[in-house]
Amino acid sequence: MKRWLKEFSDFFFVKGNVLALAIAVVVGDQVSAITKSLSSDLLMPLINPFIPSGSFKDLSIPYFGGPIAIGKLLDTFLSALLVAWALFMIIQAMKRIERIGHHENTPAD
Repeated sequence: MKRWLKEFSDFFFVKGNVLALAIAVVVGDQVSAITKSLSSDLLMPLINPFIPSGSFKDLSIPYFGGPIAIGKLLDTFLSALLVAWALFMIIQAMKRIERIGHHENTPAD
């Protein structure tokens, strides 16, 4: 048990994984807030005129047990797509920076 506890504390505290995790959580929260705002404040008002009821959030399908809120589902789905796109763009930028750094470090022939 002591060995496991030591390995666990070394993994989190000595190698700096807790700090990396905390930074990732904060950055993830900010990316989520930005994409939520982008979705609800920019994209949805652009899409709303094409919805017959006039509001994307109010879009629902009547059902026997109650209405099915399709608008909320689509809003959540679009927000998830925006988060995925933002993460993809960040990863692509990081890869490009690594490639440029690697290219500069290799000696010319």
